[in-house]
Amino acid sequence: MSNIRDQVHAAIYQAISATMNRPAEELTDSTELIADLGAKSVNLVRIIGALEDEFDLEIPFMEFRRKKSIGEAIDYVVRLYEA
Repeated sequence: MSNIRDQVHAAIYQAISATMNRPAEELTDSTELIADLGAKSVNLVRIIGALEDEFDLEIPFMEFRRKKSIGEAIDYVVRLYEA
């Protein structure tokens, strides 16, 4: 069975791909949500919502928004899950 980081990684890539209309194959952990993908607040809210539903978590918007890269966002969600 995969660990939680693998599950979060897959879920966040899927949520970003669907929300930003980008193939998941184009994304990397160093891809920046705002600078590279042009994510707006509404996009981040949709991504957060998908992750909250998937992992039964409450993810604070402002904290999530401060994460520049996909990798930072993955680390943050994993920390919330493990807390």
